Parts: sequence; structure tokens; C-alpha cells
Amino acid sequence: MFNRPVKVLLAFVLVGLLGLVGGCGRGEKAAATGAVPLKYATGFKIERLPEGCRVVTDGEGRKLLLVPHGQRPPEGYGDLPVVYTPVKRVVAQSTTQAALLRPLGELESIVGVTTEKDKWYIQEIKEGLEQGRIQLVGSGMGPLDYDQVVALKPDVVFIYTGTPGSLETLRKLEELKVPVAVENSHLEQHPMGRLEWVKFMAAFYGKESEAEAFFDGAVARVEEIAQKAAGAKAKPKVLWGQIYQGKVFAPAGDTYVAKMIELAGGDYLFKDLKGSGTVTLEEFYARGKSADVYISSTLPNYGVTSIAKVVEQAKVLEDLPVIKKGNVWCFQPWYYQALDKTDEMIADLAAIFHPDLFPGVEIKHHLKLPPT
Repeated sequence: MFNRPVKVLLAFVLVGLLGLVGGCGRGEKAAATGAVPLKYATGFKIERLPEGCRVVTDGEGRKLLLVPHGQRPPEGYGDLPVVYTPVKRVVAQSTTQAALLRPLGELESIVGVTTEKDKWYIQEIKEGLEQGRIQLVGSGMGPLDYDQVVALKPDVVFIYTGTPGSLETLRKLEELKVPVAVENSHLEQHPMGRLEWVKFMAAFYGKESEAEAFFDGAVARVEEIAQKAAGAKAKPKVLWGQIYQGKVFAPAGDTYVAKMIELAGGDYLFKDLKGSGTVTLEEFYARGKSADVYISSTLPNYGVTSIAKVVEQAKVLEDLPVIKKGNVWCFQPWYYQALDKTDEMIADLAAIFHPDLFPGVEIKHHLKLPPT
């Protein structure tokens, strides 16, 4: 039917087509394989397989197989849930997940969130909610609207765990056969470990090289800040915490907050604190007597708009020297939507602690509170 040259040509075409629809690991072109190196993060893993496939281990230790569109899953991984990449439609349960997608240029992939429109400071998400491109599929830390999630037909739902009801959310999504990945950057103990979760998110988009370049740049900037701050003649003593219903929530000494203070050249007054991070008001006051800087880990849109408002939470604080000097700060409203700006946050702290060493730094994510 066909002469020999035509048969040869058809054979080449057939081989090419088989390569296109073959499973991961097939074909002559093989990208780098093996574990993706992580510098700080401990809560996830990525293993590169041939032909662009990945096995990711998420924040709950669950393994997922990422397979490029048009390819079959490789043999030997049949028991793993499959997510086809790059994903185009995602639900982001937390604002930090959206922040991690911002440097990847993938905010447009978000079709569902659980934070109301008026609480967003990432403009693309706010506009998406206003225009109906993004749906509200839950409310804050409450349960997801599973019917809405299913109706959106997401390629993957990014959730977090470690809070009441979070594991039930995970199990329900698994039961509904909705692809789900656990992003637990909030559990990392190093600030750059939290930021390194950008690599986890990037694996679902095939943007690992972009994530690595972004992350390495941030690390280099933080290392430069830390080196400069280390040359200061003295470290200011830093009081950090939030007062709620007579209790004080202060970060423990092994948290990312304590590490941020250290990197910025501060001496954290509760660096020896272990456990839950709750201290008595009496202890907070006693240590706070020597504080040079007080950072109230609160937001102005939740009522902390002045030093007077801070003192209203605990009258005893008005006697602290740092209160009388007025060196009191809180977070800007967008603080928890700026995980991708971790290097800027540390630069803020360095400028607050050492204004003489960092005179040109524009403080972006912290707000100095007025007296009243």
C-alpha cells in the first residue's frame, strides 16, 4: 500500500506520537531527576521524575503524583492521587497561598477563596471577587462550601491543617474525589522556610525555576540585612506579643518570629520561651520593663490604632518605658497577605531596630502607632 520511504516517514511520525502520549519516564529527553534541594523548609518534599513528572509530599505527609497534561502516569505509582499540570483552576483556602502565587504570576488561576472581598489587600483577588471570576467558597476559618468547590471543578484545592476541623476538611475533599494538597507554611520555624513553600506551589504550575530564582534572591537580601545588622554596637531588646482577654500571646523562642527578630539584629525578650507561647500579663510586664521596642502583633483594622488602644488592653502597660517613649509598632492591614515579602518584613524590622544602619529603608509592613 505504501512504498518504503512513506513507510519510514510514517514510522517516525508514529514514534513521535507515542512519545507525546507516553507515560512519564518515556522518550529520550529526560530532565533532571531526584529530590529538589530545600534550604530551610521541612514540611514538604519534591521528587523529580523523568519527563516532567513529580512526586510531592505535602504538609500532611501525603504523596501526590504531578503529571504534565498529555502524558500518562508512570508505572509504579498507581496508588498515588494524580494532579495534571500545569494547574489552571485552583481554590486557595488561605491568603498566604495567594501570596505565594503572586511571585509566580499565577493569581489568575485562583477561582475560589474563603476570605471576603473587603478583607483582601491583593488587588487581583479583590477584583476577581468583584467581577465574579473568583467565588467565595467558605468563610474565614469556617468549613468549606463543598457543593461550591465541586461545582468549580478545580484542578487542585490548596488547604492548610493544624487548626480545629482542618483534617475533617481534608478527608471530606478526598471523599469527594477533589484533588487536594496541604500547604502548611505556617508551621515552619524559620521565616525563609515559610517562604520556601513557594517551591511547593510552583511544582503544580511547572514553574520551579522561577520559584528558585525568586527564593534565592530573597535569601540573598536577608543574608545581606543580617550581616549588616550584626555589625551594630548593641542589640535593642524587643517585646513582641498580643493581648487578648487578659492573656498574652508571645511567640516562643523557636518560632519564625523569634528568628526574624534575630536576623534583623534584635534581642527578643522571650527567646527562652517554650511551648504554646502564652505568658501571664505579669511576666510580660516584668520583662517589658527593659524593652527598647514593642511590636504589638495586631492589625489596626481590628481596633489597635494607637498606643492608647494598646494600653486599654492592659492598664499596667502604661508604666513601661517603651510605652512612654512611644516606640510601639503594629502590623499593617495586609501583613498576613504578604508572605512573599518576607525579605521586606525583615528589612522593616532591621530599620526599626537600627535606624542609623538602615536610614534609607522604607518601612512597608509595620506601622508606628501614634500616642492616641
